[in-house]
Amino acid sequence: MITVKSVNIQLEGMNSLEITQIEEELFEVRLVFDGKISMQYMNRQQLKQLGSTFQIESNINEIV
Repeated sequence: MITVKSVNIQLEGMNSLEITQIEEELFEVRLVFDGKISMQYMNRQQLKQLGSTFQIESNINEIV
């Protein structure tokens, strides 16, 4: 059994990025930007690629 882990990064204004670990290799990534919510499911490798793209790797590494 995995303990659910989540990190929420507050961006400029009311925008935010939330990453929740659902299973060992499955993550829910939720982006709130200009009042619109985008949600995707990613595996560990996809999440690491996202982290390097947006330079949030240190926060992602805490939950991965």
